[in-house]
Amino acid sequence: MFISEWQKGLQGYQEVKRLGGAGDRGRDVIGLCDANGCQGIWDNFQCKHYEVPLSAPLACEDAGKTIYHAFKGEFVPPRRYTYVAPRGPTTELRDMLLNPTKFKDAVLSTWATRVAKRVVAGEVHELEGALAAYAAGYDFTTFTYVTLDEILDDHRRTAYWASRFNGHLPPPPKGKVPQSVAPNETVYVARLLEVYEEQTGIPIKCTDDLLPFLDCAEDLQKQRVRFYDAEAFTAHYRDQTEPGTIEDFAEQIYDAIEPALASETAAQKRLSAALTVSAQTSPANVLSSQAKVRVRQGVCHQLANIHRIKWKA
Repeated sequence: MFISEWQKGLQGYQEVKRLGGAGDRGRDVIGLCDANGCQGIWDNFQCKHYEVPLSAPLACEDAGKTIYHAFKGEFVPPRRYTYVAPRGPTTELRDMLLNPTKFKDAVLSTWATRVAKRVVAGEVHELEGALAAYAAGYDFTTFTYVTLDEILDDHRRTAYWASRFNGHLPPPPKGKVPQSVAPNETVYVARLLEVYEEQTGIPIKCTDDLLPFLDCAEDLQKQRVRFYDAEAFTAHYRDQTEPGTIEDFAEQIYDAIEPALASETAAQKRLSAALTVSAQTSPANVLSSQAKVRVRQGVCHQLANIHRIKWKA
């Protein structure tokens, strides 16, 4: 699963599949680049869960299986064949993979002992005839390896890192508030103007109408800061978390403030209740540890902006 997450998050494949198990023909995790599957362009990630470094004999056996099945036409040779092992390859295997000619010589010269009886259970496939010619012409530069450190560095940039490693996310940036109200703010700002209209008893139809009311104008600016912090938070984590994580975070805040809204009728009290409750809410979500008070309060305005809530009952 971990290797599948790593590939899904980084490589831009059309599809990533886990095939590990009996009958997988040496394919644990595969990345498909087009609609032709393993008859098109694809990469293979061979996962070896050993407590010791992956040895040359085992790597030669797996390479031989792939060569045989490609020879039989069960798939075209993978564009890249990557060995993935927690302890990495042995020094011997590493040197072979970095020198494809050496790896080719090792696979072909030991085929009889390492490969022939292990390609298909109960069968023996000697390296002779057409198979020998095919193996001799196979592109051994496609075989490579990856270290655990490289995988972790890559996985950290995927949407799966947070849930896999208990929410260890980088902090979000602060929001950047434009001087004038932007088109994407019109709905929630209109909801706030209704609050100020109720407070002042004067019709408030646009932000310019707040000029005589300094307290209301300052409050609007504070609410805009909250909104933009929430927007920056959402944008920052959307690609760093699994699909639905951002939406779940907002939905839990909505679930927390909805009862508070139902108990109030005045617009100002409804707004205050929502801001107070959201500030105290800690959603059961990997984003909670990075969500400061202003972000959680800003989610209230995001909800208002998509017509989920309003302050004037």
